Amino acid sequence: MARPKTESKTLRWTLIAVLLAFVAVADWYAGGVGPRVLLGSATLNLTSDPDNARVLLDGEVVGRTPLRDHSVRPGRTVVRMEHRFHDAVALSVSPTRGEAEDVHVEFPAATGSLEIVSNPRGADVTIDGRELEEVTPIVLSPHPTGSFEVAASIHGREAKIQTVEVLPRQSTEASFELERVAMSEIHIARSPRDLELEIDGKPYQPGMTLSIGAYKLRAQRRGYAPLEKTVEFTRGRNDQSIRLVRLQGSLSLAVSPPDAKVEVSYPDGGDQRTVRYTKDMLIPTGPVTVRATAVGHRSYERRLTVEAQPLSHAIRLERYVVEPGRTFRDGLSSGGEGPLLVMIGTGTFPMGSDEGSSDERPVRQVEVAQPFAIGVFETTRGEFEKFLATEGKAAPGSPGSDELPPESRALLPVTGVSWEDAQDYVGWLSAESGHRYRLPSEAEWEYVARGGTTGPYYFGRDAGALCANANVADATYGEIYPKPGVATCSDGSLRVAVVGGFPANVFGVHDVLGNVEEWVADCWHGNYRGAPSGQDARSGNCGDHVVRGGAWDSTPEESTVSYRSFSNRGSGTRGIRVVREL
Repeated sequence: MARPKTESKTLRWTLIAVLLAFVAVADWYAGGVGPRVLLGSATLNLTSDPDNARVLLDGEVVGRTPLRDHSVRPGRTVVRMEHRFHDAVALSVSPTRGEAEDVHVEFPAATGSLEIVSNPRGADVTIDGRELEEVTPIVLSPHPTGSFEVAASIHGREAKIQTVEVLPRQSTEASFELERVAMSEIHIARSPRDLELEIDGKPYQPGMTLSIGAYKLRAQRRGYAPLEKTVEFTRGRNDQSIRLVRLQGSLSLAVSPPDAKVEVSYPDGGDQRTVRYTKDMLIPTGPVTVRATAVGHRSYERRLTVEAQPLSHAIRLERYVVEPGRTFRDGLSSGGEGPLLVMIGTGTFPMGSDEGSSDERPVRQVEVAQPFAIGVFETTRGEFEKFLATEGKAAPGSPGSDELPPESRALLPVTGVSWEDAQDYVGWLSAESGHRYRLPSEAEWEYVARGGTTGPYYFGRDAGALCANANVADATYGEIYPKPGVATCSDGSLRVAVVGGFPANVFGVHDVLGNVEEWVADCWHGNYRGAPSGQDARSGNCGDHVVRGGAWDSTPEESTVSYRSFSNRGSGTRGIRVVREL
């Protein structure tokens, strides 16, 4: 009877032993207490770029990167990291007992393709805020993998945004249905007209259309208080107006001598406005030019900047003695000297001619009350090239100059210059010398050209004497270039000639007739009605400017002291003669 009981007890212990063995094996393979007791443990710090990668150790998922202080059994372990936007990376590590090992994975770049379509076609597209040059439909292949914010828009339709994921070696499509939206047509009256106007940061265009809604308008212009306001645009035509307030400051000038004539010039609505100075006058902010003149004193000109506060400035005119006929040159800050000048005194003269064309009439008395200096010669190529060298430009050509040696070519009058080129040149001379250079007014030019005479030429009325005094269209010219009315004499030059080759007039000025026409400061008017009685240049519609003096291709009738012409561009017959204020 005792034997069955013994067998039962043996079976029970056998089962217990089997169970304990099973637990031990399971614990071992699970890296439980047994392995740690027998082998100890190691630590892994698992990171990746980009992070959030799924981590598998020996095939078992243990978490996502970054994963730090993760305990593992010492010995060889297979680490596998998987990322949604990259190919998986596997590597083997062998941590040792009691030590920590860093494991970092740099996922290699991966690509897929992204197709962007819209209805209707032709939508502008941005990806993560970067605007593409193409419009829909667009296929971007290869395209970096990842998550992207894609926006599509067409003017007049509702813009749409969606987030898309581009996966390795897969094609992703972003599709947009762009519905029409109600639009506003924008018309804004602006004062001043040239103010800068933006609507939500984009330049305003008259009649532009925008979807209805609220927009921020920002207007600004130098010399005005800026303006910002929010405007609600509704369906259809929207008319708005913006008027900027001009900022002003006071100008206080201390002038010596006190009887000097003082003028103030400043930009006004796109034009230049000139007014007489008054004590503590209010003046718009921004650049302002102050000019003072007095008989017996050197002219004064200074550019100031007016702010929205009082500005004081002292002007002291320097006395000088005018010696008509005295020649001089100004030194230039870049080296060398400026053009040779001769002083011209004051006087009156009859300007125009009853014998000439209608644009030379009516004849009127003009007073030259302010002395000045004028170029003894027409501006030469050599002189003009000093200016061009500072601008990095090539010198213009002169007709018929190729056969001359370089030193003679430098003494030819510069040609091919526009009125704007001439203005740039005299501005450069002013900056280089510290004195005000400019083009002569038409009145000053004729005053000098006449030299106190009243006939068609400063040397008299005999056109036969023209060739001895000026380079014009002569008999030689007429043989090559058929032109009615050329001079029957010969002046020795076919085209442009070296300056100073003909006698000077009574004021000591050479080539005042012929050789090249000379730009003056005046705007062209078809007659002298309403012209000033002083020496100031005549302003107005300056589509064209006046040229005086005739040229190497001019007939005797086109070479008189009263003959006038006009142009808006340079040519091989037009040059420069400068005036320097005293």
